[in-house]
Amino acid sequence: MSKPVVAVVQPYSSGAMLAPLLRAAGLSPVAVMDCVGPALEPLRAAHVPENYDVVVNHHGDTAQTIATLGALNPTAVFTSVDMALHLTQELAEALTPDEANVPELIDARRHKYLMHQALAAAGLPIARQICTTDPAEVEDWIAREGLAGRDLVIKPSSSAGIVNVGRAPGGEGWREHFDAILGHYDKNGVLAEDVLVMEHLTGTEYAVDTVSHHGRHSITDIIRYDRAQYGDGIAVYNAVEWMPYAPDDAVLGPLMEYALAALDAVGLRQWAAHTEIMMTEDGPRLLEVNARLAGIGHPTLTEIGTGESQLTRTVDVCAGRGDQMPDGFTLKRKVLAVFVKAYTSGVVRNAEILDEARSLPSFHSTFRLVSTGDRVEASTDIHTSMTMGYITLAHESTEQLYADRDVIRKLEQQLIIDPEG
Repeated sequence: MSKPVVAVVQPYSSGAMLAPLLRAAGLSPVAVMDCVGPALEPLRAAHVPENYDVVVNHHGDTAQTIATLGALNPTAVFTSVDMALHLTQELAEALTPDEANVPELIDARRHKYLMHQALAAAGLPIARQICTTDPAEVEDWIAREGLAGRDLVIKPSSSAGIVNVGRAPGGEGWREHFDAILGHYDKNGVLAEDVLVMEHLTGTEYAVDTVSHHGRHSITDIIRYDRAQYGDGIAVYNAVEWMPYAPDDAVLGPLMEYALAALDAVGLRQWAAHTEIMMTEDGPRLLEVNARLAGIGHPTLTEIGTGESQLTRTVDVCAGRGDQMPDGFTLKRKVLAVFVKAYTSGVVRNAEILDEARSLPSFHSTFRLVSTGDRVEASTDIHTSMTMGYITLAHESTEQLYADRDVIRKLEQQLIIDPEG
């Protein structure tokens, strides 16, 4: 091929948005599809084969896939989903070794317990946790750490994001969560071979998004989550707010410093990462490093606020402009994504009430907003809180964003959801 070839392994979620940008930059996008890995059925709809100059299908023979992809002489190989990290690492080491992440720490970028241990080895504080297949070891750990009666979080060690993540209030019910995870496949087709149990961290949750090039990390955006606890679920999304790049800020400064140190600790030197951190009263504590782009929709919202995103900077790296990436970003407009919630399960009868939000001073757009006639579940956890869609607000004034958010909450309360269907 005459154009530089960029290979994206399993180009789902936000990764599916890269191909048109790569083509516009004079690059040749190639998709590598793993035909023997986890099914990833919920993500497959994002893949449009026509967007790629070549689609390489991996059928389990890594040497053959390296040979097939190598014949295209790629200049970059990276992934957009957690589950493809190992295959991507093998391909990158063989074909683009100068653009690969640290091979010895690949498991620390995928296995959540090993991830935290890598941070601890680098001198970063982490939450108390245990990873095991034996519930008796969890019992002993709870007693040893003085966590009896304390809230716990239970999750697969190698899940994607919040899939199968549960909470045990007061420590009650952790064993049921444990048994429901161990040895079972999640909705993406990933088998839980062990279970991670952690102390439940309290504070404000943030995410720091980056694109790295040869060990230098460029922060593309910082978001702050507004979540509400509901029952035993992890939490319900209320809103996500885009924060400024403020290294001197008493909260954001230490947050960014910790996030970049976490990337170093897990050997992430190249490509995108979405690092989730809880800012506790004792300082920042890692939730997880996701060695990939932030989820679908997120980069688009970042561009509303800053004019660029992980997508644009990933293209910059692929186009040979990685050395020109800035350390941070400028938040030109404040952005708030307000998640619509359902207070009961059933069929929505008057979703058009939400159209009134379009006249708000800060209204920008909607994403997968619920329609009349849709059957919905009550927003009791993160998964269900995302199914109603969200309304994006953008404005120079934070006060205006918050005022318009409050109007959306009032509209939300007027939704009629028929439990009988």
